[in-house]
Parts: sequence; structure tokens; C-alpha cells
Amino acid sequence: MSAARVGDAAQGPAPLSWRAGFAVTLALAMAAGAFPGYAFGILGPFLVDEFTLSRSQLGLLTTGLFLVGGSLSLPAGTLVDRHGGRRVMLGAFAVLGAAMATAAAAPSFPLLVVAAALAGVALAAGNPTTNKLVAVHVPAGRRGITMGFKQAGVQVGAFLTGALLAPAAAAWGWRLALAASVAVPVAGVVATLRIVPDDRGARSAPAGVGPIPARAGAAAAAGRRAAPLPAAVRWLAAYAFLMGAGVAAVNAYLPLYGVERLGLSVRVAGAAAALIGAVGIASRVVWGWLSERRSGFVAPLLVMAAGAVAALALVVAAQVAGAWLLWPAALVLGATAVTWNAVGMLAVLDEVEAADAGRASGYVLFGFYGGFVPSPILFGAVVDATGDYRVAWTAVAGVFTAAALLMAWWGRASRRSGSATRD
Repeated sequence: MSAARVGDAAQGPAPLSWRAGFAVTLALAMAAGAFPGYAFGILGPFLVDEFTLSRSQLGLLTTGLFLVGGSLSLPAGTLVDRHGGRRVMLGAFAVLGAAMATAAAAPSFPLLVVAAALAGVALAAGNPTTNKLVAVHVPAGRRGITMGFKQAGVQVGAFLTGALLAPAAAAWGWRLALAASVAVPVAGVVATLRIVPDDRGARSAPAGVGPIPARAGAAAAAGRRAAPLPAAVRWLAAYAFLMGAGVAAVNAYLPLYGVERLGLSVRVAGAAAALIGAVGIASRVVWGWLSERRSGFVAPLLVMAAGAVAALALVVAAQVAGAWLLWPAALVLGATAVTWNAVGMLAVLDEVEAADAGRASGYVLFGFYGGFVPSPILFGAVVDATGDYRVAWTAVAGVFTAAALLMAWWGRASRRSGSATRD
């Protein structure tokens, strides 16, 4: 069923086949945008050897990616609200394809950093575009599973990167393996054109109906002035900053840590990263469903941050007690640290109107990607200076602890003020 046809047939419930294709396309967009961050972590041992890099230099790739992603998150959200999620998503897929092709052919490390920064454009667009499309085409009260599924796309990307990219790089070389990844954004362009309706100016989906035609809310959107974002969005942005700082270190250095300190092969270390992604796929869907229907948003976010602290304790202990502890650590990380986005993005949509979904998402993602910017460089610098990962991992655990405390504070403040935010 084409996008145009679905968009025009907006009366009545959307067909199950369209809803499935829509969710898969959004998940693909999320997976594609997050792929470079995981890829640079998985390919870290190869890049260190080829370009003779220090750990802090390797962190420049993740920093460049998220510096651009964070800087463009706010304008990306505004752009999405103005021009529609579908158009911006198509542009993001195209930019990502160019970035991955450039990285695969990069003759020097500086050009590889430039490619990583270019990929940040697609990263910035991922959540605002997909959140906008969910707000427009999925009615409130039925967004939990769709949101969890599309956020699980990030972890599908993490799983496939660890499961496929590491062995492909070992067998064919990292350049050819990375070049093959261009197929992902190409598939995204095709799926978006065929499945996702045009959403420019569309209003929020009423309960029980399918995709809303772009014409439906165009006049109202054109004359509408942006409303101030609620305080809950600022709380979420602060929490996102802390979680981003912690997750960035895990993504960028866990495989290298496994190789250098735990004696694992590149394939096995990649498998540990893949396990995080595999667990995250299911946990994002489950957390999204539970948060919307039962437990609210504050409590799950607090549990995720606290679980991440426990996982980091296992990561540190693995250097002394044995590499086997990396596997339960990966399980817990997949169920907690990398899963917060499903609940966090659902909370954003719960707090704002659909017309502000892109802007609010961009605000929270600005915080999240802002946490990614300093973390990899600082983590690598600590390891280079001390010759030991344990100090750096302990610092990451401290960041996750701060996120848990922030959620506890938010929950208390919400109860005292009688806020509508669910806890």
C-alpha cells in the first residue's frame, strides 16, 4: 500500500499491514541513525591499529558524531514541525548513506572524523522525525507499543552491528564491511517513500483512526505560535544528558575493554555488544507498554538508571573476577541503560501536543547528545592517563547514580506540586 493512498484514507482504523510496515520503517530510521555510534565502537580495535590511535583519539569519532547530533537536535525538531517528519526522514537517510560511504573510503583519520560528524545530521533527525510521525498517525493511549518498537530499532541496530559488523570486518576488512552498511539507508529511503504518509501540518491522531492527511491541520499549523515547553521536558533533558554520558562510554569502549583487559577476541567482544542490543530490543517494547498502561514514567526511568549502576559494577568486577561477568553486565545494560529512550520519548509525547512533538523531542535529544560529546574523550583520557579502565568505569557508574537521584527528585517534586506528570 503506497504512502499517498494510506494518507488519503484517514477515516477509520489503519490496516494492520500498514501499522506493521509503519512501525518497521520507524524502527529502521532509528537503527540507521544510531548505527555509526555502535559501528565506531565495534570497529575500534581495527581503527586503533590502522591509524595508530590513542584511546582519547578514538573517542573523537563518537564525540564528533554526537557534537553535530546534539547541536542540530533543536533546529531538527523545529524543521520537523514545520516541514513534516517524512520529508526530514528522507533527507536524513540520504545524508547517512553519504557519511558511511565517506567513512569507508577515508584515507586518513581526520576525514573519518568528518564522516562521523556528517552522520550526526542523521542522528539529530532520528527521534524528532519518528516521534512526530507517531504523534500524528497513532492515537494517544495506543502509542506505547509503537513507541517501544520504534525505539527498539536502536537496539536492533546495536545487535546487528555487534553480530554482523565485527565478523564481517574480521573476514573482509573494516572498510568493505562499513561500505556494505550503505544498504541500510537505501532501504530506509525505499520504505519511507512506500509506507509513510506526508504529515506536513497534520494534527494529532484522534482515538481509533488511522493516518491523518497532511491537509487536515495545515491551516491551523500555519497560524499557530509555538507554546512554551512544560517543565517536565526540562527534567527529561537533564536526565537524558546524564544517561547519554554513561551510554556513550559503554558504546565506545566496552568492546575495546573486552579485547584489551579481559582477553576476548574481537568477535567475542562484539558479541557482548550484540547481547546488549538483543536484550534492548525486547526491553524497549516491554518498558514502553508498561509505562503507558501501568507504572507511569518516573519510576521506570529511576529503575533504569539504578540498574545501569549495578551493570557497571559487574563490568569493573570482570577485570578481577573474570571475563564471564561481562555477560550478565551486558544483560542488565540492555534492560536498563540503553532502554530509557523508549520511556523518555513516550513521556515527551504525553506532555506536549503533536504540533510541538518535534521541538520537544529535539530539546530532550539536545540534552542526550550533549552528554555524548564530552564522555568518550574524557573516558579515553582517563584510561590513557591511568593505564586502567576501572577508574573510568567507576566514574560512569557515578553518572548513572546522578541520573537515578535526579529521577527521585523529579518524582518528589511532581507529587508536591500536583503535576500532571505521571509517576
